[in-house]
Amino acid sequence: MVSHLTKHALCLLLFSCLGTTLMQAQNDLSSLMLVNSWQNMNVNPALQPNGIVVNLPGVYNNLWVTNITFNDLLVEEGGRQVLDISNAIDQMGAQNFLREDLDIETIGLGVQFGALGLNIGHRLRFNALIDYPKTLAQLIWEGNAQFIGETVSFGPAFDLTAYHEFAIGASYQLGDNIKFGGRVKFLSGAANVNTERNDLELTTSGDVYQLEMNADYVVNSAGSLSYDGLRDVNLDFNFGNFSTEELFGGNSGMAFDLGVAVKLDRLQIAVSAIDLGADLTWDQGVSNFTLDGLYEFEGLDIAQDLLDNEESFGSIVDSLYATYDPVETNRSYTTSIGAKYYFSGQYELNNEISVGLIGYTDDYRNVSTTGLAVTGSINFSPLLRVGAFYGLRNERFDNLGANATISLGPVRLLLATDNIISAFRPEDAHLANFRIGANLQFGQDKEQLDTSNGNRFF
Repeated sequence: MVSHLTKHALCLLLFSCLGTTLMQAQNDLSSLMLVNSWQNMNVNPALQPNGIVVNLPGVYNNLWVTNITFNDLLVEEGGRQVLDISNAIDQMGAQNFLREDLDIETIGLGVQFGALGLNIGHRLRFNALIDYPKTLAQLIWEGNAQFIGETVSFGPAFDLTAYHEFAIGASYQLGDNIKFGGRVKFLSGAANVNTERNDLELTTSGDVYQLEMNADYVVNSAGSLSYDGLRDVNLDFNFGNFSTEELFGGNSGMAFDLGVAVKLDRLQIAVSAIDLGADLTWDQGVSNFTLDGLYEFEGLDIAQDLLDNEESFGSIVDSLYATYDPVETNRSYTTSIGAKYYFSGQYELNNEISVGLIGYTDDYRNVSTTGLAVTGSINFSPLLRVGAFYGLRNERFDNLGANATISLGPVRLLLATDNIISAFRPEDAHLANFRIGANLQFGQDKEQLDTSNGNRFF
């Protein structure tokens, strides 16, 4: 009943909201602790490992949901768990966010020539942000009767982007204590759907329960959304369905990374800016859907009406189809990925143990995320290094990260999570985060591979 009801209610909110139901933040803190690895270099291009490093296929995923958890959706009733949407709505804030970042690393190669390092790599990337007001959920599930005589804003904003990233970078070590790095990244867009404008206001008359919607809503799509009336809306956004045709397609952009690392005896400091100027221009397979104006519709309490009589939905769609018919165009548009900024400091207490501080911030579609963590790492042997951090992230203090590096000859396995608590209590978690990766490393001096230097940036 819930999925059926949600489907019906989303029709009232137009085809664009269908995209938001198909989705499940990128502030990656653990990679700064994976010293002497390709993943460490991804968040600061100055930190290229010495010798030769080959990055093998790996995965990074980060899911962040504000205000509600799985346990807010389910409650105990009569000895069994039942869905309680009203309870979840009670937990929502005025504005709520869902953010997903997924990287699939394919291959990378870095080579150090004395003080100069060169590197090249590729990965598939998926970023999503859904920003929705509490009033949207209230209208979908509880109807508009609660807003009689009021005007409420309920327009969701979202951005789903999938693209290829090809990176070419270089680093240079100045003396023994300073290292610079930079990278240029060529972006090839595979799919996108986003809201360019998301102003929707609903007024419910107190006289005859007439609905009046004031709309300024624009949805852009590239290779994702097809619309042929409210009865025929299709969102084909399959991240796993990349093809070679999209490697160098017409939807393209560029980005830049910059970083510097400084070593002052036992203290090491690094700062970086990632994805500077990261924009994608969408020219191929583009559609734009616009609702602009004042619309009127016979009022009803949508959710309750459908619960009482689902057969009435056909007449509702007919009325909606005649009233809310968006204008379709085919103009190109540009989306921004958002820059990310990192700071890390690390102090070696002795040859095996180090402590430090990590800071992070970004701004993606005007939604800022930050992270600040206290870190520690220890080398148990030449085969195993383990690290952990505790910190503030997304205005929450329940963030305990853990990571491990396992060395087996030239093979280095990397495991990390920014929130290990979610592995034990996923039903109460707002954040799910993990990384799995592997490197091959050759040509490093013995002292660089020795456990006594395992905590050093370079």
